[in-house]
Amino acid sequence: MSGSSYDTTIQFRAGSEKEAAELLDEVHIGGINVSELARTGLVEMLRRSLDERDEIAIYERYSRDEIDEDVAQVLLGEKIDRMDAERDAFESAMERDTSTFLAESDGE
Repeated sequence: MSGSSYDTTIQFRAGSEKEAAELLDEVHIGGINVSELARTGLVEMLRRSLDERDEIAIYERYSRDEIDEDVAQVLLGEKIDRMDAERDAFESAMERDTSTFLAESDGE
């Protein structure tokens, strides 16, 4: 984890952002859930920061049970299902008996 340690709280300096959230909380009927907005925004930014290699590395670690499914879900979202399907299709193709393909083309 590149030497960083995280506890259950992530904090950052939010000047204008904090004021904007407070203003929206005042004017929005029923207020807003700032914590939920922050979580949603963080998830979105984490996903945006991943490149294809990062996604593959995270999926591989998830597949080996090195990281929790919840953590992989935060980072990859619906891509986990697509990557599972691609892996299953690849494994299925690798298990197919290709000798019949060669035998069929010999007769032509």
